[in-house]
Amino acid sequence: MEVDDNVEGNVPLVDSEKPDQEVSKSPENPPVEDEEEPPAKKSKVAEEALKKIEAAKLLKEKEKQEAEEKAKNAHKNELDKFWKTVKDDPTDFTGWTHLLQFVDGKNEVEAGEEAFHAFLKRYPYCYGYWKKFADFQKRNGTPERVMEVFDQGTAAIPLSTDLWIHYLNHCKTVKKDDAALIRREYERAMSSCGREWRSDKLWDHYVKWEGEEKNYPQVFQLYQRMLKIPTHGLARNYEAFIALMNEHNPKELMDTVDFLILRKEVIAAKTSEGDSSNDTDAAPGEDTESELKSAEETQAMREKIVFNVKKVFKDTEDKMRLRLKYEEGIKRPYFHVKPLERGQLKNWNDYIDFMKKEMSKDGGDITEVEILYERSLIACALYEEFWTNYISWWESREGDNMDKIRSIYSRACVNHLPTKVDLHEQWAAFEECQGDFDAASKILENLEKAHPELISLLMRRINLERRRGNNEKVSELYEAAIKAAPSKTTASEISIKFARFLRLHQNNASQAGQVIKTAMETDHTNPKLYLQHVDILINTLPMDIPQVVAVLDKAQEQEMPDKQKLLFSQRKVEFLEDFGADISSLQTAKTKHKEFVTKVKEAADKETGQANAEKKNGSSNGSSTTYPAVTNSSSYTAQQAQAYNNYGSRYASYPQNHGQQYGGGAGY
Repeated sequence: MEVDDNVEGNVPLVDSEKPDQEVSKSPENPPVEDEEEPPAKKSKVAEEALKKIEAAKLLKEKEKQEAEEKAKNAHKNELDKFWKTVKDDPTDFTGWTHLLQFVDGKNEVEAGEEAFHAFLKRYPYCYGYWKKFADFQKRNGTPERVMEVFDQGTAAIPLSTDLWIHYLNHCKTVKKDDAALIRREYERAMSSCGREWRSDKLWDHYVKWEGEEKNYPQVFQLYQRMLKIPTHGLARNYEAFIALMNEHNPKELMDTVDFLILRKEVIAAKTSEGDSSNDTDAAPGEDTESELKSAEETQAMREKIVFNVKKVFKDTEDKMRLRLKYEEGIKRPYFHVKPLERGQLKNWNDYIDFMKKEMSKDGGDITEVEILYERSLIACALYEEFWTNYISWWESREGDNMDKIRSIYSRACVNHLPTKVDLHEQWAAFEECQGDFDAASKILENLEKAHPELISLLMRRINLERRRGNNEKVSELYEAAIKAAPSKTTASEISIKFARFLRLHQNNASQAGQVIKTAMETDHTNPKLYLQHVDILINTLPMDIPQVVAVLDKAQEQEMPDKQKLLFSQRKVEFLEDFGADISSLQTAKTKHKEFVTKVKEAADKETGQANAEKKNGSSNGSSTTYPAVTNSSSYTAQQAQAYNNYGSRYASYPQNHGQQYGGGAGY
């Protein structure tokens, strides 16, 4: 059977392949229109879709940024809230701990460093927070910053065994292959902290590391050193040393030279006892290995070492027992802001006094007193007396101790007691005695910021500048102080001092008078200002007599108590008597003064009568208030001093030609 070559002809055509005329047009099969859209329309739809996608992305990104910004602002607000607490009250220790807890948990380097630095500047004895700061830097900072924190911490509180151990563990982690560096840091720790009463765990830490390094001679030497130090765990340290001796041959624990010397001594001791079993003719070091390891010889060497060490231990134990009662009385050896009990403070003071006496004896080590003082300052850092006592002790010691004293002042005033007035003033005086006027001025300036209400601080600063000859700065400080005075009375007091400085130190009576006049404009009822003005005029050559009288008259016109007015009235009479050139003026002044005396006396008698009448069983004793009589006494200076109420009277040295020129007394 033949097959048609046109295979395709045998395949039925689909509707789309049939000629148009053959496609069914029945209602069941209607014609299909072309569904493909124009290219322009498709492009527009795609563009709109892309725009929607892009807009959605932008919206999502914006929402993300807004959320981040909101979280950032919330974080900042919370941080600001914590900061506000401690800035409002820097002594709020709980507020500080909340701030540090917050920044430590957020792991933000800048905020964390700022908070830790601020806290540890004020509370550098909080060793636990130095550890936290170092751990914070491990997580967020650089290796260099970690080491900086440890260096700052161990310098701030060198007697903290816990901080040293934390630091040494860090060294062993990051420098585990550098045994020389680790040993050097251990020795640095021992130099700073190894003689502290509770330093045993630091020694144990050192011993354990050397043991892990199989450096047994170093372990042996460490025990020799620690058993000379009176510490809390002395007995336990001795027991550990005995265990070490029992576990190791002396040859493993000693260097070759020391070992051979000891062996020679042991052999010599046996020979003297009649034991000739050993080869005494052999030189040390030439014996065979078997001879060196003889059990009998080894035991003898071990016993000799223990015997010598035990003598040292007993001597140290005696020293330790002398201190034990004071050490047992210390209930809080660490720093805390809570007050200490009186008994605790007394125990520290008694302990220090005891150690001073003990260490002043033959063989005593004065460094022990220094260590005890430093320990006491950790627990009693907020008690001024401990700082001043420590400074006094250093001042009493021989040698140049200025740098040490300055360091103690700095630690006390900058860190622990930044607002204590007396301590800062002592520090400023110390620096001035050393010739460092700039440092003294800076100390007083900082203290003045903490106590702007204390005029005495301002005057100390002004007088410091005066002593250094900086008169321009003195005037500047006086003027600033007068402007910033909290009351007109205070401004007047400062103005009076300023005027005295100008007249007596700078010989500028004109400016001094102007200062007083300016003060009188705002405080015109202050009698001290008028007294000072009179003092300036009397000591100005040539004396302006009418001006003096005018000031005295003006004082009487003010709203002052009658007692003050009476004082100025009498002073006018006495002044005209001694310096006036017109007798009529003097007579007029006397007449007015008598009238004023009578008026004041009548008012006083009336008040006294009314008071007596109010007393049911009272009786008059006929006494009455009296006032100074008007006299032509030549003792004008004495009366002036009494009436002046000590204002200006101490300046009794006036120009030498004062008496000859005016025929007056020796002063006014």
